[in-house]
Amino acid sequence: MTNLTSLVYMSVAVDDLTDDQLVAMLREARLRNDALGVSGLLLAKGGRFMQVLEGPAWSVEDRYAAIERDPRHRDVKSLSRETIDARRFDGWSMAFGNPSDADVRDEPGFNTFLSERSGLPAELAGSPADWLLRWFRGRDLQDVPEEQMSLARHAA
Repeated sequence: MTNLTSLVYMSVAVDDLTDDQLVAMLREARLRNDALGVSGLLLAKGGRFMQVLEGPAWSVEDRYAAIERDPRHRDVKSLSRETIDARRFDGWSMAFGNPSDADVRDEPGFNTFLSERSGLPAELAGSPADWLLRWFRGRDLQDVPEEQMSLARHAA
């Protein structure tokens, strides 16, 4: 069995992104991550991103380094990094807000974790990624001071 790496990071969006821009990001990331063998979940909320990346260590580290250089993000911070025995996400998906456009909700890879409180994979239970994703979903991040964001980083 191959050991895989799971990495959770948080960042701040440089600009407000429209649903169309987020869908374009979803499509682009699904293609690239699939080619690199990376699975996971990206949450976009309140001008912030939180993402779980999982896969072979080299591909996860490659994706994370590219994200650190991506001009759409600032304040990129790794929150959790762990070795896992098996993938906990099937493919790669993204959740953002509650789009009114049905075409967005039907987009392959769109995830309802933020809008419908849908569950996470059972294999994730009790992991740092599970805690961080639920923390992110439960906060109004536009009003969260940086000190509390720091607490989230240290709690994981």
